[in-house]
Amino acid sequence: MRSPVQEYLESIVEQCGGTDGEVASYIPELADADPDGFALALATIDGHVYTVGDADLRYSIQSISKPFTYALALADQGFEAVDAKIDVEPSGDAFNEISLASDSGRPRNPMINAGAITAASLVAGDDGQHRFQRVLEWYGAFAGRELDVDDAIYDSEITTTHRNRAIAHMLREFEVLQGHPEDALAQYVRQCAISVDTRDLALMAATLANGGVQPVTGARVLETTSVERVLSVMATCGMYDSAGDWISAVGMPAKSGVSGGIIAVLPGQVGLAVYSPRLDKHGNSARGVQLCERMSRDMEMHLMHVGRSSNTAVRNRFPLSQVASRRRRPEADQAVLDEHADHSTVYELHGDLLFAGVEHVVRAVVDDSPELAIVDVRRVDDVADVARVTLRGLRAMLREAGSEAAIVDPEGVLRDPDAGSDQASPMFDDLDSAVRWCEDELLRRHGDGPTDEQTLVDDHPLLRDLSPEARSVLDAEMEQVTFTADEVVLDKGCDFAGVHVIVSGSAAATVEGPDGTRVHLVTMHPGTSFGELALGTEGIQETCIRAVTDLTLLRLSAESIERITDEQPRVALEMWRAMARDGYREADRTLRSGIVST
Repeated sequence: MRSPVQEYLESIVEQCGGTDGEVASYIPELADADPDGFALALATIDGHVYTVGDADLRYSIQSISKPFTYALALADQGFEAVDAKIDVEPSGDAFNEISLASDSGRPRNPMINAGAITAASLVAGDDGQHRFQRVLEWYGAFAGRELDVDDAIYDSEITTTHRNRAIAHMLREFEVLQGHPEDALAQYVRQCAISVDTRDLALMAATLANGGVQPVTGARVLETTSVERVLSVMATCGMYDSAGDWISAVGMPAKSGVSGGIIAVLPGQVGLAVYSPRLDKHGNSARGVQLCERMSRDMEMHLMHVGRSSNTAVRNRFPLSQVASRRRRPEADQAVLDEHADHSTVYELHGDLLFAGVEHVVRAVVDDSPELAIVDVRRVDDVADVARVTLRGLRAMLREAGSEAAIVDPEGVLRDPDAGSDQASPMFDDLDSAVRWCEDELLRRHGDGPTDEQTLVDDHPLLRDLSPEARSVLDAEMEQVTFTADEVVLDKGCDFAGVHVIVSGSAAATVEGPDGTRVHLVTMHPGTSFGELALGTEGIQETCIRAVTDLTLLRLSAESIERITDEQPRVALEMWRAMARDGYREADRTLRSGIVST
């Protein structure tokens, strides 16, 4: 089963297929790049990478190197020393503008070439070779693998970089550089020639999104305070003289390179990388900018979008076999469920569902490929539009695979647009009802279908486990009663009123919440009983039982139970044993449900 996230990425790549812009030509080797080359990669903070296009195609990192070398300079020298050499103010100039602050001679920020050359000079090392080796290993730690240098790119650029050479010598004139300017220039040009692919860049961006921890290796590469500084500078300066347009439209810290790459970081969620070598007038990948704008809008990835997020929206997941419905099942039906329930899964979600959260949900379901799924959103607070769209895509994928997903959503947070139609997802107010639906569906697929209601009533332990003599006594004592929808059957606080077995319809158990609202606990169906738990609470009913639909019950009243106990002790012994066995069964079910839900 394919992920709807993957399908979405492939679809927008087709829709954003413009041919605007020109390949960079001022570096001879870059001029030979295939203008139609393309790759997109999205890496989550737990290390999963989605790709479209040729994500393994290697190219030089170019100016995408700048934030990472700046980070290394901060780690080596500390904030104060680096700030004394490089400012953090947006310049509004092109990346290769020859400009320094008039008062201090400092470069405006580390994302323009003057600042990047200065940052390269601040990397610690015994000599130029040692300093560059540290840069290479540093980049590799972000990517999660060893990287190398494209010597052809380096040779092509170092012989034609006259403007950067002028910048380096001007920096030396203002004593921003302390050593020989050619050494700093060589260090900078060589770092720009490091060879990467789009998957590497997405993981480098995801490391920043993950607070400095590489998602795949789990290694902490950069301290969080440095991550904050780097991302701040990327947000305000990373896209040069189009930084304002970028942060307004896309809203993610980013950095571009003239080879055609762009990285973007959504803190706490994902790292994104695009490769397309046609550049716009600002020196940024034209198609890359278009794709990032589209993804930010569709997936609500703008950093100013207010919402809470967590590393995962999946609070818990467990097979259907670990939680049984309250409905009694004949032995033949239970055998079918025992054989097939492990292939269906319950997913408990929580928090706010933004893109990163729903992506994790989708990946969990795709990895499991359940025959049936139950998605429990009772603990979900808010759902972004991208999450709703993605979950509908997941539903379509499940149905194509012959599966189905039921939703537990008493508050209606998902708002199914297909509600009322045949395309709607099965919706339930509580987990027990969804589990019952799932069990019935498994019985339809692998057995003779759910057992009829009368058989379920006859199979209730209070009736099934009695001798013929005892059963005839209880049949004579039990009365059939009916209630209309929403009518109270047992009110909270009333005295024990007997055992009630549902013949048809459904009933719900509720309690009063702290704010006085009705809190739904469970929905009960034919073959289920209620009322007997009051025997364990000093004879006081602790929940309110209300008819959900028109309801028919068999009621063994408290008076009948007392009369049988006084007058027919043998029958009473069987009756109490049956009720005790049923009570233990319910206690075991509740315990198992509690274990899987914590």
